[in-house]
Amino acid sequence: MKAFLKNFFALLLLPLLIVRRFYYWHYSNKSKLPGKEFAKFGFNLGNKLLLKGKISLSLLLRPVSIVRYFEFDFASRNVQPMDGMKILDVSSPYLFGFYQSSLVSLDYFYINPDIKDLANVISLSEKIKFNANYKAQPMDALNLEYPDHYFDKVFSISVIEHINDDGDSEAMKEIWRVLKPGGIFSLTVPVKKKYEIEYRDKDEYNLNPEKKSSEYFFQRLYDKQKIDERLLFSLTNYEIINKKVFGVNEKNFYTEYKNRWLNYSYWETVKDPYYITNKFSYFDDIDDLKDIGVIGLTIRKVK
Repeated sequence: MKAFLKNFFALLLLPLLIVRRFYYWHYSNKSKLPGKEFAKFGFNLGNKLLLKGKISLSLLLRPVSIVRYFEFDFASRNVQPMDGMKILDVSSPYLFGFYQSSLVSLDYFYINPDIKDLANVISLSEKIKFNANYKAQPMDALNLEYPDHYFDKVFSISVIEHINDDGDSEAMKEIWRVLKPGGIFSLTVPVKKKYEIEYRDKDEYNLNPEKKSSEYFFQRLYDKQKIDERLLFSLTNYEIINKKVFGVNEKNFYTEYKNRWLNYSYWETVKDPYYITNKFSYFDDIDDLKDIGVIGLTIRKVK
């Protein structure tokens, strides 16, 4: 009901929200804004869908959310899909796959175990003309229904951290199984100096994960040790070919931002491109972070 009311008021205020979006987009420093091409693609896609009678508030107002600017840019620059490839996208935010599939003629497999979210992705994708053969399928990363060595490249943008129990480690093994020798795997996960597990008061992804007291498991915030123990330890014959760390440059900014986002929805999040260029920076290492951040890893499966 709370989400319904937020969307209802967003629709009522849509003209004002679009003006507000233009304002903060204009005053963001584009030279410091990674992934801005994804936002432009999303804005255009939202306008096209609107003309077809499909309203997507997220595309019209905030197609790329906060650190996804960095994550989309990192994954795209490091993997660069090419014609004829087979690509697996493990439940990344759907705009990333839409963008890649609009540019390149390849087989793009998007999987998502959240049936409600998947239905929305399928509904949107059916209204878009892709260059790629885009397939959205109900599947989770722990049980990939593909043969060994099937994909040239794999993306997983801010997903692995949400799989409860030992699911992150098991998902890494499954992804590695379906990746071809010589193939590339690009993933991003949230990080802090000290490992944390975050719980929330509802099951965000409708997957009934572990519940602790009255709260549900939401995600892990990895430190350097847990990245090695829970993620990289699951792989064999690999080499890291690129790594970048991106995070907030003020101690309490993200906590305060998240509270405003939860309370005010799009009224706050239309500011995301402005925040990325003014409140976030690149860091040399996880241990240099001032608070929460995200790490991008690009890994090659050695032949």
